[in-house]
Amino acid sequence: METPARALKSVGSSPDLLSKSSTTTTASVLSDELLIALCGPVGSPIHKVASLFAAILTDRYGYEVKPSIRLSQLIQEHTESVPDKPMFERINRLIELGNNLRQQYGASVLADLAISKIALDREQAKEKSGVQRYEPKRRVCYIIDSIKNQEEYDALRQVYRDMLYFVGVYSPVPVREKNLLEMGMSLPEVYTLIDRDSGEEIAHGQSVRTTFPLADFFLRVDSAVDKPLTQKIERFLALIFNSEVITPSAAETAMYAAASAAGNSACLSRQVGAALTDAAGAILALGWNDVPKAGGGLYEFTPDDPIGEKDKRCMNLDGGKCFNDFEKHAIIEQIVDELRSKDIITAANKSKAVDAIKTSKIKDLIEFSRSVHAEMQAIIQGSQTAGERVKEGKLFTTTYPCHSCARHIILAGIKEVFYIEPYRKSLATKLHEDAITESEAETRKVRILPFDGVSPTRYLKFFKAPVDSRKDGRTGLRVQKNYKAAVPVSEVTLESLPALEAIVLKTLTDKKLLKVKEPETEKKS
Repeated sequence: METPARALKSVGSSPDLLSKSSTTTTASVLSDELLIALCGPVGSPIHKVASLFAAILTDRYGYEVKPSIRLSQLIQEHTESVPDKPMFERINRLIELGNNLRQQYGASVLADLAISKIALDREQAKEKSGVQRYEPKRRVCYIIDSIKNQEEYDALRQVYRDMLYFVGVYSPVPVREKNLLEMGMSLPEVYTLIDRDSGEEIAHGQSVRTTFPLADFFLRVDSAVDKPLTQKIERFLALIFNSEVITPSAAETAMYAAASAAGNSACLSRQVGAALTDAAGAILALGWNDVPKAGGGLYEFTPDDPIGEKDKRCMNLDGGKCFNDFEKHAIIEQIVDELRSKDIITAANKSKAVDAIKTSKIKDLIEFSRSVHAEMQAIIQGSQTAGERVKEGKLFTTTYPCHSCARHIILAGIKEVFYIEPYRKSLATKLHEDAITESEAETRKVRILPFDGVSPTRYLKFFKAPVDSRKDGRTGLRVQKNYKAAVPVSEVTLESLPALEAIVLKTLTDKKLLKVKEPETEKKS
């Protein structure tokens, strides 16, 4: 069998590898580089988290941590300098300038510029060392502080894959208020900034609310004390390097179960999962959003109906349609027809009236869905099988509960709800402010709180250890890891990274955001 010469051009030859397997040779080019990207609502201590990551990686793991790549600085480098004070005007102006950049050059442009910084640093290291190929075992970490929309996240993930560790940093609103007030802002300015930072109604705007749930690790910071925060970061790094035997918390296990349950859902809108636990954290029941069937339970895959011929979920009815959407559209048409019959609008204005009503609160109605919500199913199942253990229990759900589920949560006697994804349509706290709160300090009500810990997406990677990786097979003793030699559990090869980075660099040069450095020989000629 012949191999194209160009496929071998960049690969060197080494006689001492002739007797070794391909897994050994490919492992030799795996990189120890790390990329940590941070995201969090304004007022959260993101800079402090970045500093703690850098200190622990340097002192304990022997990493060279590069100065944080601050997207706010990149905004100024490619637009204009912004005065440090007053702080409200400074941050507001940075948001505006960042939005302008995204609108002009694409929503991922700031992440693209961060990628160019990393690629340039690696190229300079290569030139300094004099090697022709990239040195794979550089113990280097880059920290990006901080990303603000999903396109920025997607750009980093597409290039760096599992080398990227995305950390969501969150502080409760009272803590963020205090932090922003201490910067010299007024209370109205604080709330204006929090609302704008959370999610703007423009395609090129920043939206922490939708980006934050993509994190690999959720870090809730509810006090100014460094020790608990440091311990959380130490635990996360121990998982990244497999340097200690770390097992999941009850909360992490419950949220992983909830995320797994969401996979059962055939809902055309969104998949939601829930796990109900007792007060001690033992899982009582799982739930997901789907259509109930006659005789009890939900429609599910069954071996006797492998392609769903008897399945009457929305995906299989009338060519597949969302009944909730169709009912809302019917209501809108009925309203418009009523307005026409009373000469409030004309036939010529009908389409404008329909569009206007579509953007009203009617679009948020969820009452016409055929599905039982994940939280409802978990509560019903738990109440049937566990009875009184449901009271004082906890509910872990992949999405913030809606106002319909809120009343079931209150009725069941559940004390705490933890979620990952926000849900803007929910009126839970507005309709049930007597019984539900988002304040961690309020213990007399049902508390709805952001999840803290390892994301379900990384659960197995971090907690499922390879067979016999924790002990010495000869002595039976636990393997003691050398922190300075520990490698990330998700290593990537630097053979592919430069090519992926080059694609990003090409787009930036085409947009004239980067200048091409000419080779020295060309300059002389």
